[in-house]
Amino acid sequence: MRVNEMRADPMEEQRVLSQAAEWFARLQDQAAQPEDYAGWQAWLAADPAHARVWQRVEAISQPFKQLANAVPAATARATLKQVHSIERRRTLRRLGLGVTVLASGLLLRQALPWRGWLNTYAIAHAGYRTQVGERKQWRLPEGTLLALNTATAVDVYYDQHLRRIVLHQGEILVTTAHDLQQPSRPLVVETLHARLTALGTRFTVRGDPQGGHVAVFEGAVRISPHDAASVDILAGQQASFTQSGVIADGRADLAREAWSRGQLVADNLPLAHFIAELNRYTSVPIRVQPAVANLRLVGVYPLNHPQLDIPLILAAVENVLPVRIHQDAAGGLAIAAR
Repeated sequence: MRVNEMRADPMEEQRVLSQAAEWFARLQDQAAQPEDYAGWQAWLAADPAHARVWQRVEAISQPFKQLANAVPAATARATLKQVHSIERRRTLRRLGLGVTVLASGLLLRQALPWRGWLNTYAIAHAGYRTQVGERKQWRLPEGTLLALNTATAVDVYYDQHLRRIVLHQGEILVTTAHDLQQPSRPLVVETLHARLTALGTRFTVRGDPQGGHVAVFEGAVRISPHDAASVDILAGQQASFTQSGVIADGRADLAREAWSRGQLVADNLPLAHFIAELNRYTSVPIRVQPAVANLRLVGVYPLNHPQLDIPLILAAVENVLPVRIHQDAAGGLAIAAR
């Protein structure tokens, strides 16, 4: 896998898709005027990327078709090409609630649904990916080691000024190397909620739709939330973050990097938390009944081969705790009191 030096910048894709959503919302407005459609046509013609993104907006709207009683996609696309026809206003309105929900969602940035759509696309097209239960590691061109945990998607962009890792989903361990280029380029990790700048370091980053977590084992990491001041996290520390702030979370937990060695560590961990971690490595859901959720586990469990290791882990849990494990009606596994 090569660094994506020639791939489109995901932030630029987000900017264009945001513009497309705004045009979609404008054309849905009952007050839309002929000049709105002409402006939309000019926007489409200004850059081939605009037309490609518009097709993606149409594709994203498909799940809403039944809810909205929308016209067929082919009809919508044909209609959208008739830029000079005033009749388009009536037909666009017939696209209904589905398209309106899409456009509105993309525009409600504080609620972040538009980022969710964009992130889904980015995950599917990421240059570095792991499936559920997989772990992989790459050495980047200047020597930085990038390890991906289960169900993780990342893009890497190097240019003359910056080494940039974009974490779309999941968890990574970064061991930075000294940049041989002069002047040295900063290495940053970008998530949905913050930019993290490595200050000569080894650290993990985990991201999810609500926020993220950083554990620093060497050096330091500067967390810069999108809507708050930067905070430096030093070696031996960890922190949680959202786009609005950083919360210190005590000493860096070595269990947070154990996955890179194929281990799942439980240090007096509630059973519910342990199983939540285990669920990240399997497509078969494991549910914990409330009566046993707070039972505590201690141990180091191998996870080099999740399909083989998870049944053994569950057997060990059943052996050391007063629980029984059985298949539930939904086709998953349930852990209940014995």
